[in-house]
Amino acid sequence: MVITPATEADPPDYRQELVARPETLAIMRRIVSAHLDLWDLRELSDAATLCAHELLTNVMRHTGAPLCTITLRRRPDGVRVTVSDSDTKPPERRDPKWSEESGRGVLLIAALAAQCGTVMRQDGKDVWADISATTPAYAT
Repeated sequence: MVITPATEADPPDYRQELVARPETLAIMRRIVSAHLDLWDLRELSDAATLCAHELLTNVMRHTGAPLCTITLRRRPDGVRVTVSDSDTKPPERRDPKWSEESGRGVLLIAALAAQCGTVMRQDGKDVWADISATTPAYAT
């Protein structure tokens, strides 16, 4: 009789429907950080948490419907953060003046993520950012 050790399955993706409001952003930052700890990806926590915060802030500020879904998906080299909403307009990449207080979210996500993008659907969009253990885009 051969006994093989039980292999522990990877933790499942995390998916949460929420209303993007200032008070939920702090809660979601803690949840994102906790999942990265669970997945032993602590070194990616700051970048992933900041990307999640910016994606949720964009829903709150730029869509007429703050109901959205955040999904964290563990990947071989890191994590994918996706925020889905019902707005059918893609995110707008801006080049704000230095004196403007907003408009840098998409640029910040692009700098922190190895890759990022938007998938348009008939009923809205998915905006995603891949945070990886490899060199981030801003360092290349």
